[in-house]
Amino acid sequence: MPYIDFKSVVKKVNLKPGGKKEIVLEVSDNGLDGKLDSLSEMIDCKVDVSMESLIVNYNVTINAKTNEPLKTYKVDDKGVVSEVKPQGEQIEADLGLPPEKVPTKEQTEQAELEVIDEFITSGMSPSYDDLPYDFQSIIKRKYDGETYMKMASELGISSGKIVELVDEYRKRVAPLAMKWNEWRQGKDKADPQNGKDKADGDNPEPEAKQENDGESEQDDNSQTTGSEETAATVDKEALEQFILSGQAPVFADIPFDFPSLLKRKLAGETWMQIANSIGESSTKMQSAWSKYKKLVAEHMAKSNNDGEQGAA
Repeated sequence: MPYIDFKSVVKKVNLKPGGKKEIVLEVSDNGLDGKLDSLSEMIDCKVDVSMESLIVNYNVTINAKTNEPLKTYKVDDKGVVSEVKPQGEQIEADLGLPPEKVPTKEQTEQAELEVIDEFITSGMSPSYDDLPYDFQSIIKRKYDGETYMKMASELGISSGKIVELVDEYRKRVAPLAMKWNEWRQGKDKADPQNGKDKADGDNPEPEAKQENDGESEQDDNSQTTGSEETAATVDKEALEQFILSGQAPVFADIPFDFPSLLKRKLAGETWMQIANSIGESSTKMQSAWSKYKKLVAEHMAKSNNDGEQGAA
């Protein structure tokens, strides 16, 4: 029995005679790679369809005077997200005074489903008394291939109810997930520099030698900066095509076969699904992916520069 799983955009729904509806899906160039044969076998066959939006819409309460969110968040060095109370509100709370009433309005924001689900499965998302379910387990099991119907049956609720609960939980934790994602991305960028600083600290050189080598170090830093700036200009599509071509070098500190994994990503799987399938954390994989792309881009930039110098 053929089976396929892919991402698409719902373009339109056409009303047909006899009460039938025709749903038109749009798939990217690589979205059906290796799946067209299976899809063609399903023509005129009855199929089971399940759709879930990859974008989560959630509301943020805004101060109508300042246009700033009423709630802001911070993340500690372990990735725990907590609410930051403005100084005035904290003083009022300490004195037992009623909070100042400010005019507010609701603003709709959007977040990627994958980011929110990664936050939930990381174990950093909070629990709420009115949503007494293990959403971390529910989301993980869903990505492992279990259906909402099966999990709903275990919980003694309807499949429609569990979808409603998961949707509500995702919306509620979305602002925290976005702040956590900012922290995670900043941490990924900071780690390589921290490692460099630590290495420099572990191998101090005599002051006189540092003075003698100052000019040389300046040249090295200039070359490094130039390499990074050139790497940043590498086109994303060209970078991915280079990786898929098999020409990208292998790096000892990158433990993943990203050429193969990228093929799966472009075919429609999420990093979370891929990570779960190989028993790795999606956070670790995405961090390694960011580092890998940077290394490959620098390699491409260096190769291009060497080629230009050779031609000259």
